[in-house]
This record gives sequence, C-alpha cells and structure tokens, in this order.
Amino acid sequence: MSNLFGNSRHLAALFLFALFLSATAIMWQTTSHAQKFELAGDEYSRVMIDDLAPEAGTISGRVYQDFNGNGAYDTTAGLNSIDVGVAGVTVSAFDQNGVARGSTTSAANGTFSLAATGTGPYRIEFTTLPAGHTPSARSTDSVLGGSAADSGSTVQFVNDLNTSNVNLALTRAEDYCQNNPTVVVSRYAQGASNGQYSANAVLYDFPYNAGTTYTDTTIANYDNPLTHSLTTTAATVGTIYSISYNSSTNRIYAASYFKKHSGFGPGADGTLNTSDDPGAIYVINPATSAVTATFTLPNATTNNHDVLDYGADNGDTGWNGVGKSGIGGMDIADDNSRLFVMNLQDRSLYALNPTTGASLGNSVSVTTLTLPTPAGSATNCSTGSGNTNKRPFAVKYYRGSVYIGVLCTAETNQNAANLYAYVFQVDPATLAITSTPVFSTQLNYSRGFADPGEAAEWRPWVTTIQANFAYPQPMFTSIEFENGNLIMGIRDRTGDSSLDAGPDDKRTAGDTLRACGTFGSWTLESNGRCGGTGSAPQNTGQGPGNGEFYHNDDFCLTPNGANYHDEVTWGSLMYLPGRQHVVTTLLDPISRIIDNGATFDGGLRYFNNNTGNAERAYRIYNGLGGVGQPDFGKANGLGTMSALCSAAPIEIGNRVWRDNNNNGVQDPGEPGIAGVQVRLFNASNVVVGTAVTDANGEYYFVGSTAADGNTGDNIGQVNGGIGFSTAYQIRFDRIADYLTGGPLNGLTLTAANVTSQLGDDDSSDSDAAQVINPTGSPNGNFPVINVTTGGPGSNNHTFDTGFYIPASASGVYVSGRVSLAAGNGIRNVQVALVEADGTLHVTKTGSFGYYRFEDIPAGQTVIVSVAAKRYTFNPSTRIVSLNEDLADYDWVSDE
Repeated sequence: MSNLFGNSRHLAALFLFALFLSATAIMWQTTSHAQKFELAGDEYSRVMIDDLAPEAGTISGRVYQDFNGNGAYDTTAGLNSIDVGVAGVTVSAFDQNGVARGSTTSAANGTFSLAATGTGPYRIEFTTLPAGHTPSARSTDSVLGGSAADSGSTVQFVNDLNTSNVNLALTRAEDYCQNNPTVVVSRYAQGASNGQYSANAVLYDFPYNAGTTYTDTTIANYDNPLTHSLTTTAATVGTIYSISYNSSTNRIYAASYFKKHSGFGPGADGTLNTSDDPGAIYVINPATSAVTATFTLPNATTNNHDVLDYGADNGDTGWNGVGKSGIGGMDIADDNSRLFVMNLQDRSLYALNPTTGASLGNSVSVTTLTLPTPAGSATNCSTGSGNTNKRPFAVKYYRGSVYIGVLCTAETNQNAANLYAYVFQVDPATLAITSTPVFSTQLNYSRGFADPGEAAEWRPWVTTIQANFAYPQPMFTSIEFENGNLIMGIRDRTGDSSLDAGPDDKRTAGDTLRACGTFGSWTLESNGRCGGTGSAPQNTGQGPGNGEFYHNDDFCLTPNGANYHDEVTWGSLMYLPGRQHVVTTLLDPISRIIDNGATFDGGLRYFNNNTGNAERAYRIYNGLGGVGQPDFGKANGLGTMSALCSAAPIEIGNRVWRDNNNNGVQDPGEPGIAGVQVRLFNASNVVVGTAVTDANGEYYFVGSTAADGNTGDNIGQVNGGIGFSTAYQIRFDRIADYLTGGPLNGLTLTAANVTSQLGDDDSSDSDAAQVINPTGSPNGNFPVINVTTGGPGSNNHTFDTGFYIPASASGVYVSGRVSLAAGNGIRNVQVALVEADGTLHVTKTGSFGYYRFEDIPAGQTVIVSVAAKRYTFNPSTRIVSLNEDLADYDWVSDE
C-alpha cells in the first residue's frame, strides 16, 4: 500500500492547502491532537495522523484450544470438553500503511493484550501456532472483535478504539471429538463362542452421556439406554478385550483375548479352535455390525482353553494362560496409518497395516528390557533365562509416540515388594523401546477389601488356582494421558481366570492410579492428592500414601468396613481430551448407598480428574450371578472401551474485499464486498457447495450430513463433508455479479500472492487467478482459487480474493453539508479534498452549507478537510475510500 503521508506529492498538496487557507485569512481550528510548526515565519497547524482517527487503544483477546471444533470458547462443567488457553501464539498489529504497530504473545491461559502504536484501523495476525495446532472453525466474523465465547480467523480487523474479544480458536486433530460420541465396549459371554450364548452381543455401543449422575436415586436412569444398535455376536468374534477405531475408514478393530471360561471366535479361517483364533483381530463396520475383514497377529497361536469343557476350562492351564497368551493392548496412530498390537504370548509389540493387517517391519520384545527394581530383589526382573516376570499389556499412542505398560509380576520369588508397573516409550516407526522407563511405581501399597474378609493387596502372579475367594494379581492394562498427567488402569488377573460362581469363583479388585506433573516427570498420587488437587478422604488405609485419588471405586457403606467391596474397577480406561472425566469399567456401578441390591452388575463410572470423585455411572448389564449365566457378574465382565470420534472436519474460505489501493494486500480499512456468490467445485468440476458473502465479505465452506438448505447465506454446506487431501476449486463465477447492479460490477481482480507486506503474506494476500471458461462454469473469464485440502482438522481461512476499481474508471462526486448541531447550514466554510497522488481540490459551502466536488477519479483513498474561522469540527479531517458517488458526506460543528 502506498503511504499517503509519506508521499512527497501528497505532503506538498497539504502544505499548499495550508498556505491557501492562510492567504484567505481563515484560521484553522484543529483537534486537541493537532501540533504546530513554523513555516516562513508564520505559525500554522499541521494535519497529523492523530487527527484522522480516534486515539489508538488496547487490543485484547484469547487463544484457546477448541476440542469439539465448534469455534466457541466452551467452559461449562459437564460431560463435554472444556476449552483451554494456548500459550506462545504471536499476535501482531499492522496499520493501513502496512507498518508493524506492535506484537505480543499469548500467556499461559491464552489471553493477550496488545497496546498498538500509531493509529488504526489495524490488521491483526496470529502466527507461530504451536506444533500440531491449526485454526479451528470460527464461530463469528473476523471484524471488530466478538464476544468472550466466540472466535474469528487468523487474520482479523479492528478499529482504533479499545477492542476486546479478538479471539482465535485452535484445534489439534488428534484431540478432536464431537460432543457425545458413540462409545463401544466389549462384554463377555460364558462358554464356547458357538455355545449357549453364541447369539449374545459381545460389543455394546452407547452414547458418551449414557447413564445418570452418581447420586441419582432413580435406578432406571442408570440403565439408559437399554438398547444398543451394535449387534456383533459371540459367534462372530468370540472374546474381546481391546478395541480401537479408525476414523478414516469408520471401522472398529476388536482383538481376541484369552479369558478362561469364554471362548475365542473363528479367526480368519472361519473355523473354531484353530491356531489363528488367539491372534485374530476382527475389523467391524459399526453401521452394520458385520465383520469386513479378519487379521491374524503373528505368533499368537496358543489356545489354553479346554474346548470341550468351558466350565472347568483346563484347570491350572487355563488359569495360568491369562496375561500370557492371546492379545493384550491395541491402539491406532493418530493418522490411522499403523495399528499397534501387543502379543501376550511372545511379549512383543507389532505394527500392522490397518487396511491389510500385514506386519509393518519387525516386532519388538519386552524381554530384552532391563526393569529397574529399586526395592526388592535386583534379579527379580532380570534378562535371565525365560524372563518369566516381565509381562506387557497396555498400549497407548500419544503425540507421535507409542507407550506400553509392562509389569514385573514377582512370579519367580513371590515377593510383593517386587511388583512394579513401568511405562516405556516406543518409536512408532522403528518400534525401538527406550532403555529407561518414563515412569515406574511400586504396587505393594495398602488397599481395602476385595470382599468381606478378603484383603485386596496386590499379590505376585501365581500359576495355579488359589483357594482364596479373592487373590488380586495386577495386570497393567490401560494408559491414558490427561492434560499432561498419567492415568493407569490395573486389572485383576484373577477376574479373567475365574467365574462369578462355581469351582473357581472369585472376587476381583482392580485399581486406577494417577501420576501428576509435567509430561515425563510425574509423581505418583499420595494420600488422595495428586499435583495439589483432589478431594478424597485421607488416611483411609487405601492407596499410595494411605489414600487414593479416585476414591469412589467401591461398593460398600464404610471404607475398610469389610462390607462388600472396596476395590471394584476392572482396569479399562477411556479419556477424551478436554473432558473432565476418566471413564472406567467396574463391577456394581450403582453406589451401594443408592441401591444395596444392585449386585453382580457390570458398567462404568465417570471419575472427575480434578477431584477424584465419581460423578456419573452407567449400568451395562444387570447380572444375576452364578454358573450358567450369560455374563460374568463380578468377574471382569467387560473389556476396554473406545469412543468413535469422527475425524476432525475441515472448514475452508474467508474473504472477498475491495482492494482500494490495488496493492494485492488486505489493508485495514478496506471493506469486504457483500453479495458475491462463491461456489466450490470438486475435481470432477461438479458444484459441491455454494455460499454468498456476508456484509463483511466473508464466506466459508463446511462439511454437512445433508444438502444445504440455504445456498444464499455465507456458509456453504458440503454434503458428505470436505474431503481430506482432496483437490477443489473455489470459483467466483456468477455472471450477474459482474453486471450492472452486481457487487463486482466495474471491478477488476487484484494481483495474486503478493509477498511484499509484513506479517504472514499468505493470510493477507489475494489468491484468485483468472481462468477462461472453467469447466462447469458459464462461459467467461472468472477468478478461481485452486485448493488442495490437508488432513483432518486442517481448516484454512486464507482463501481471499480482492477486487479494485481501475484508475481509468469514470469520475465520481463527493458532496455533503456543513451545519451546526441545531441543523442550520454554515456558509463560506472552506472544504478541501486531496487525492492519493496529491492533487488538491478546494471549494466553499453555499448559503445553506452545501458543497460538492465533481469528477474525482474513483478507486482511491482521499483526504477531506474542513476549516472555518468561527467554528470547530472534531475531527476536522477524514480519510475515505472513494469507490462510487459519495453523497451526504456531512460535517457538524462543535460550535
């Protein structure tokens, strides 16, 4: 943009105008911001930039992570995500001349305050977004700020006054989830998969907000919903623990699990009791419940079941097979490119192709790891023969790495002091495991009762059935990360080695542990507190440091009162980024205080990560207990959970504007152009979306599940969504827009991809180029923007198009009236107009205060000033973009 006040011809015109006024003996009356200088011995007032607009102010707002992608700043406590501030984002201001007028960075809570210098209006740019973050959907326009709860794009425009709520929402694709997603959990059926309960569904779906508050006294509310649309049966997939979801293909992965008394599915060959059954991973279409493919994990071939008698089920062989055969944890990469699976038989992590199931490179075994044991025997988990005590299970993909949970089982020396849980980091490309764990903790802390008279303290693994009614053996089955903190799910191995009743009936006692601090530098919870948070009762004799953070994990009236169960969780965790709660599976989800008879049930509780309190519960099955029942009652009746979070959607578009100075840059003060039709074409030259720019010139295309019901607003809804990594064209091809009366009549497309301006040039430039007769459009020469979208969540609000009035356009007039506040016109007031090239025009008001300038070239920014001997005007000078005839450009005196 040319600098109006740095242009020598322009300044010369201003000086000539000042001399002219002096010669006619008219004294300038200036604003309080006017300054004076000496010229030829006389004192004259100088037209300052401060005279052209109000005084500069403070621009403030917030940058925040928008977990559900709605563009709004959500802070209400409940089941939906709570947005958080994002630090370190640079916020810069640029004035009309492209001069940088200040910058700042967002604070830890995302807020910023920018005291810009000079005068506005300003263009505000947000840059240096943290790695992995992209702009989220905007929830309002990008001019003059908004409300505290909405956001604009990465380029916004404000005036000179104090402007607040200049907000920006960011998204991180791997953290995105829609409100109230569908959740899938695995449920177990007793016996052979082709036996009495073969038709029972073993995968259940339900909304995230299922159930009711933990203190609700209406029992029926805990069962809502009672029906489920997912109907995948035991005969189809058998026994499942781990579940993962591929948002790119809308497919569920369900991994075979060895659970004594519950049989495998038919595997890839479709035949029961063959060697491929223990390593089967079933790919399921959630819309139909059908298995669309079956993968086979290498080296998972051992079937420890007695396939002829699932009641006894191989005695000690079946008991000892739990945690040592079949498949353990499983998770998929954020970009859905790799499926990571833990083989419990060879204790190795595998990476599989999510489409074909083929192994991607070599697996890696945990038996080569050195597991440090600061307490207990140093040789307990050594790399010696057999490595009997090293048992992996949990798998979690997070922020570009895989994390696995490994347990030192103390099976060899039967010393509970040697029970340790470890978290190791794994390179997802090479599967190389870090030699040192990122976290480890001892598990011989005090616990409550698993059942009256049966202590819940963790015990070393054993190979044979125990007589005790409860014999808790830890398996490290789940890892979740919450706001930088670590949450661990510990499952009772005995619950998968037994029934709820019969010759080996047992009670289970899992646990949920929390470690707080900066990522990788965690401290385990102690006495019910973690990182300074928590509201659990302390000194209860349960948990690390004599209290437990997630303390409502019981079904009893008095903790440690030996009345029913102090430890009821089943080691399966689910946490959705931005939410307040971690969800865990457990027995008897309804509080005993609410319903003393709600026993032998299985379901979920939602624990608050700030307080540790249980705040919600959902009962999935209302069990009866005993042999021959369809479910497992209190004996680990559920597997893990997975939320079917959609891939983060894409929004594209931004602005059509009047480039008054034809420099190809969105200078502040240049207006948007309303009423322009914008169409989105796919690679086959078919229109998939239509929008019309709003009063600010803004337009956007968003994904939708239905046809656009209003193609006349500025939101073009694309049925089926905007594709990822997909080519599109944005076209401005409505002929009527260019004809007389149309918003683009007489305008010319400005230069594209200008890079001379300061700041983020791609965000402030014009992107369209003229294309002759684009296929699918009317015949003509139309502006077109070629677009290739990115991956999930890659919203792009930089597709802008500028138009200007050519300098050869016919002249326009500027007219108006100068009057008193009472309405009386003022005659003989001097009015001056200075063009962008410095040409000076001067006139006087007539008897009734009217003035008029004729044949002023359009498409430029001009300065208009008034001066009178007896009257003052505030401001006395204005800048105006002259694009068409300008009538009623009036001035009112301050007297």
